[in-house]
Amino acid sequence: MGPSLEPARRHRNPTVAIVAALVALAAPGCDPAGGAPMPGDRADATLAVREVHLVPAHLEPWERSVAATGELAGDERVVLAAKVAGRVESLAVDLGSTVRRGDVLARLESRDFQLRVELAEAAVKAARALLGLPEEQDGVEVDAEQTAVVKRALAELDEARLAHDRIRTLAAEGLDTRAQMDAAEARLRAAESGVQESRELVENRRATLAQRLAELEIARAQLAETAIVAPFDGAVVARRTGTGAYLAQGDAVLELVRTDPVRLALSVPERASSLVRTGQRVRMALEGRPDELEGVLVRVAPALVERNRTLPVEAEFANPDGLLRPGAFARARIVVDDAEQALTVPEEALFAFAGIDKVFVVADGRAAERVVLLGRRAPGRAEVLKGLEPGEPVVLTPGDLSAGTPVRPLP
Repeated sequence: MGPSLEPARRHRNPTVAIVAALVALAAPGCDPAGGAPMPGDRADATLAVREVHLVPAHLEPWERSVAATGELAGDERVVLAAKVAGRVESLAVDLGSTVRRGDVLARLESRDFQLRVELAEAAVKAARALLGLPEEQDGVEVDAEQTAVVKRALAELDEARLAHDRIRTLAAEGLDTRAQMDAAEARLRAAESGVQESRELVENRRATLAQRLAELEIARAQLAETAIVAPFDGAVVARRTGTGAYLAQGDAVLELVRTDPVRLALSVPERASSLVRTGQRVRMALEGRPDELEGVLVRVAPALVERNRTLPVEAEFANPDGLLRPGAFARARIVVDDAEQALTVPEEALFAFAGIDKVFVVADGRAAERVVLLGRRAPGRAEVLKGLEPGEPVVLTPGDLSAGTPVRPLP
């Protein structure tokens, strides 16, 4: 039962009695309804001890890399064109076809070119005959002194020389006239000129043979060009013509791309351009692929692009199965130091408030907040640049833990 109102009845003044009753109700430790003292009003109440897992911040190898984005491209991409004019006789491939170097991809009608080859072969035979060379002999090497035209000229020279010597002997004996001597000398000079002329004729015929052989090679090359072959292993990305179409010299037939390896063209920011060099590893992430692919940096431009102050570089990635498609967007990391040490904590130990990253540490048996400056982040871990020392323990998965809460580390 609550405090008695009996004292109020002993006062003659009603107002004084009411005040006395109110003072009695407000006495410390009394429930307004007359019950026992309230537990929440005890000054010696204590907070519950929170059990937590602690993990130390530790140094571990974390490769230093430069982030960049780029686009995959084929190692080579060419448009195959007709080197000679003609009508398309057949096409052996289409969009997406995989080809090997040397495969015949298309053919032009070749009858005209075959006739040109036969015509050139006949011309070569005629030129060889003029020089007296057998058909089975290659090249244009010939001994001019053994050709018929030179042998005849030399024979005529010998005859003229003998006649000249005979007339000169008779003239010395007074048996021939001066006129006969002059005629013999003229015939001798003519025979000497004939030998020179015959040798020049042989050289001219040899040059003609060389010309005919070159014309034959051109005709054969044009015949071979009617077959359009793959210059490298790759795949067809476009067909530019069809069977029966007439192509002029230089008209496009097919577009071909080499897909193994593929190139990744990247733009490195100026601030990191001094860190990259050929031979460094490059890790690439593609949309739709959970794993990272590894390639090699193979080309570094000698100068920055003035427009955006970036350094163009290229990496190569093996693509034997053809799953990497040119044109795909890629995110890449160029590894510039694969042995760098970094102070890390698990991601579960981090929490943020108002954009500030923090962790909980234990000080004098209670939880204490610690502001940290983070660097790189990766699934499961984060780099701490400032705010922790190596080996310093932090609370793992703090949840709703508050600063000042008593904590007990779990074993």
